[in-house]
Amino acid sequence: MLGLHPQTLRRYANEGKIPHYRNSAGQRLYDVDAYLRGASRPNIVCYCRVSSAQQRGDLQRQVAQMRELYPDAEIVTDVAGGLNWQRKGLLSILERLHRGDKLDVVVAHRDRLARFGFELIEWLVVQNGGAVLVLNQSDASPESELTEDLLAILHTFSCRMHGLRRYRAAIAQDPGLPEPTAEGHDSNLAGREPMGLQPDG
Repeated sequence: MLGLHPQTLRRYANEGKIPHYRNSAGQRLYDVDAYLRGASRPNIVCYCRVSSAQQRGDLQRQVAQMRELYPDAEIVTDVAGGLNWQRKGLLSILERLHRGDKLDVVVAHRDRLARFGFELIEWLVVQNGGAVLVLNQSDASPESELTEDLLAILHTFSCRMHGLRRYRAAIAQDPGLPEPTAEGHDSNLAGREPMGLQPDG
C-alpha cells in the first residue's frame, strides 16, 4: 500500500516513524493509516535570526517566544544579515524543501526569513503543502519599508567596503598578497592568456 521495501518498513518501525505491533505468530503488522495521517501533517519549523553577535539577546527572545507558542516545533537559528543567502539555518530549510519536505515555517517578522526573496521562499513552502506564518505583521507604509530595504543594502555594501579597506591594509603589511582589481580578479593574473589558449611561438 505504501510502496516501501520491507526493509524500509522495518527501519521506520524501529525508528518509531510508523506504529506497529506483532501478531501471535510474531509477524509485524504496520498501522498504515496512522502513518499516513502523521505524514500528511507538516513539520513546524520556527526560524529565528539576528544580524550580528551583538544582537544575541534579541535572538534569545525570539527563541523563547517560539518555544512558548510552539513547544514541539523545531527551532532553527542564524546570526547573519538578511541579504546573506549562505546562512546555514536557511540553507538547511531550503534543502529540505528541495527534497519535498512539508514544512510550516514560523518567523517573528518577514525580514527575519529574508530581506529580499521572502515571496520565493514562501512559494517553495506552499508548493510542498506547507505555509509561512509571520507572527508580527508590519504596519509600516510602503515608503517606510522601501527605506528600510535601501538602508539594509547600504549597510551591506558599507561592510564590504570596510572589509576591502582592511584587506588593502593587510596588503600593505604583506606585499605577497594578491592585489584586487576593479573587476575583482587577482592583478597577478592580469594580462595572462587563458589556459589552453596560449599563442604558439
